[in-house]
Parts: sequence; structure tokens; C-alpha cells
Amino acid sequence: MLEIRLFGTGQAHFDGQELPGFPRQQSYLLLCYLLLNRRHPHHRERLAAVFWGDAATHVSRKYLRNGLWRLRHNLESAGLPADEYLSISDDSVSWMASASYWLDVEAFESALTAIQNLPAEALAPAQVATLEKALDLYAGDLLEGVYDDWCLYDRERLRLLYLNALGRLVTYHELHDAPAPGLAYCERILAHDRTRERVHRQMMRLYWRAGHRHAALAQYKRCAQILLEELGIPPMRETTLLYRQMSSNRFNPAEWPTSREPAPLDPSLPHDSVEPLAEHALQKLQQLQAKLDETSSELKQIEQLLSLALANSRQT
Repeated sequence: MLEIRLFGTGQAHFDGQELPGFPRQQSYLLLCYLLLNRRHPHHRERLAAVFWGDAATHVSRKYLRNGLWRLRHNLESAGLPADEYLSISDDSVSWMASASYWLDVEAFESALTAIQNLPAEALAPAQVATLEKALDLYAGDLLEGVYDDWCLYDRERLRLLYLNALGRLVTYHELHDAPAPGLAYCERILAHDRTRERVHRQMMRLYWRAGHRHAALAQYKRCAQILLEELGIPPMRETTLLYRQMSSNRFNPAEWPTSREPAPLDPSLPHDSVEPLAEHALQKLQQLQAKLDETSSELKQIEQLLSLALANSRQT
């Protein structure tokens, strides 16, 4: 059977033998696109534009024909009957859904879709095990090292699915008073996005439940440092309130229900202690716009100097 893994750098095997060159060769990238969009056929002209959109239509169609020929050749050289996997006509190209294959992305999405409408508190142990097994398929972001436009959307979409599923597992383990696995899943989330402040709060509470007060307080300081470095903002009021309660040994887990994050704001905290995130974002946007305006002005000056130099060279 054909086994294809698109998470991470990508791998493909048929009957235990690796397909050499997968997925780096152009023909295999074409196969990856068909697999990611396996639910419908693709018009040849549209498919050619996806990969060779900078070329004229008749040239891009020629490149597509060559790519499909190479793909068929590569598959058949590995012992795969190409006609059982690819449907190629004069008008369209598609992946054969009836083919005998296993795709990690498909298994990942199917497992998450089956329980996507269940809140963390409603998950049964068997469903949690299924979710954990599906997340283990995520060996890295989709087709790492490939930066074509057609790949970037699916990469981000699958990445968000992965992070949100991890978040549900964190909530599940916090609700079931299981700090160790909850902390491990938090670290997996922060490895991808360390600015997720809710995850930092969850880690503080999980450390507290595990009896590690100092680790909980240190997590707040870690969060504050990350937010300052990455976004130039302080922690939210909820996070600061949690830290204050823990540092003064007044924290009560019952007052911080996980299912209702974020917790109510502490009226004792002064309003000006934390600026709204939207205000910080606006400031950053204004700074960026100023830099862009400055760069545009410099580019215009350079253009004028080049035009002047060119005019002088023609006169001489």
C-alpha cells in the first residue's frame, strides 16, 4: 500500500520502499497538491496556473504535461500502477479516492472532525486517546521547506487545527486534575506560539495543582518576558490577577473555572496598569506605517537619482 506523510519534511513509501526524491521533485509537489485537494478534480489550465502562473498559458500547459508525465513515470518506476491513483483526462486531473493509500493529513483531519463539536469536558477517555493518537501524526508543519503559495494556506490551517486540539487536551487534563500531561501539551503549544497567554495561565494553574508554587510564579515571569519581547505589551489583567493571588497564597482553583476562561477582572487592579491589546496593536500599526512611508520616500529619492544619472550618461 502507498503510505504518504506530508507533515514535517514529508515521506512516501510503497510496500515498505521509499519513493526517492519525494517530495522535493516538482512532479511530487504536484502530487502533494492533488492529495491536499483530493476531494474534487482540477481543470488543467487552473492547475497549470497554480504551479507556473508566471508563464504564458500555452507554456504553463506544456509544463503541466511534462510534470504529469514525470509523475506517472516516478510512480510506475516504484511499482505503483499510476492509473489506479491518478485520473488524467484532456480537461482535468484528480486523485483517485478509491485508490489504496494512507495519508497522514487525512487521518489527522478525520480524527479531529469526528469530535470537533464536543467540548473538552464532554470528551470520553477513548475519544481523548483517539485525539492524542491523531496529534502524534503531526510530525511538524505541513511540507516544511516548501514555500509555494498553494502550500502556505493548508500549512496554517492544519497548524491551527493542531494547536486548538492541543488546547482541548490541556483543558481536559486540567478539568481532570492531571497536571503532568496538561503541562506537556502546554509546552507543545508554546513551541509553536509562545505568545498564547491563556496557555501560560493554564500552566500556572497546572503547576499549582501539582504543588509547584515557585514554578507557577516563574511561569508568569516567563509569560511577561515573552509578551514584552514579542509584542511589546504587559500581561493581561487576568494573568496578573492570577499571579497576585498565587504570590500571596490566596489562589483558589474553584474561582478559575477552565471552561469559562478568561476569569472576571479584579476590580482592585487599576485600569491604567494594563493597556488594552487593541491600543498596542494600533500603535504598532502606526509605527509600521511610518516606517513604510519613510522607506517609500527613500525609494523615490533613489529612483530620482538613478533617473538623473541615466540622463547624464546619455548626454555624455
